[in-house]
Amino acid sequence: MFYSGILTEPSRKEVEIREAASLRQQRRMKQAVQFIHKDSADLLPLDGLKKLGTSKDTQPHNILQKRLMETNLSKFRGSRGSWAPKDLSAQTNKLNQTKLGSSGKTEDEELIVVSCQCAGKELKAVVDTGSQHNLMSSACLDRLGLKEHLKALPVEEEMVSLPNKVQAIGRVEGLSLTVGAVPVECAALVVEDSDQPFSFGLQTLKSLKCVINMEKHHLVLGQMDREEIPFVSTDSAEAGE
Repeated sequence: MFYSGILTEPSRKEVEIREAASLRQQRRMKQAVQFIHKDSADLLPLDGLKKLGTSKDTQPHNILQKRLMETNLSKFRGSRGSWAPKDLSAQTNKLNQTKLGSSGKTEDEELIVVSCQCAGKELKAVVDTGSQHNLMSSACLDRLGLKEHLKALPVEEEMVSLPNKVQAIGRVEGLSLTVGAVPVECAALVVEDSDQPFSFGLQTLKSLKCVINMEKHHLVLGQMDREEIPFVSTDSAEAGE
């Protein structure tokens, strides 16, 4: 059978439809390529542009968006995970060391020390509200010449818990002290600790109706006649000993 080479009307329309569809597809491809993100060169190889089809997931702009989200998420996780465990631990240790160092210094600076007289000698006494008992070091007892007055601990005081885990080795009674112009008669537990030669505990402080005025830096004490006793610095207290 021979054809004249002249297309019929329906055949010409089919060709036009196919050409129009091909043109639209080319335009969509150009638009998709122009949608590339500024960082898309790192996110999508050129081979990825060949992966085209009818599915939305395989369109270039969807591929780019997906790759971009995955990359940003991985960067976020990487940046968060790179410092959190190790650096946080290091910062915590550094903070703890700073606190420990500052706490020791603060403890020394916050000692309340007053000057008094005992056995005719000057004595610097620490006001220790953390202990029930008056405490005297064995070195201070010897310096005051009161070593012969040392007695064994009563049974009820052998298991007494003292601050800073110091151990009582005996007891001295009938101590006569003068704080300012206020006479003080008291007893003290003797400990093997020379850091604080003597300290007033709560029992004696209560009996003297002691008031600690941190604003004015003095004690107010005395059962009858009240007197203000100024604090002395820890440096002068160490020098006095």
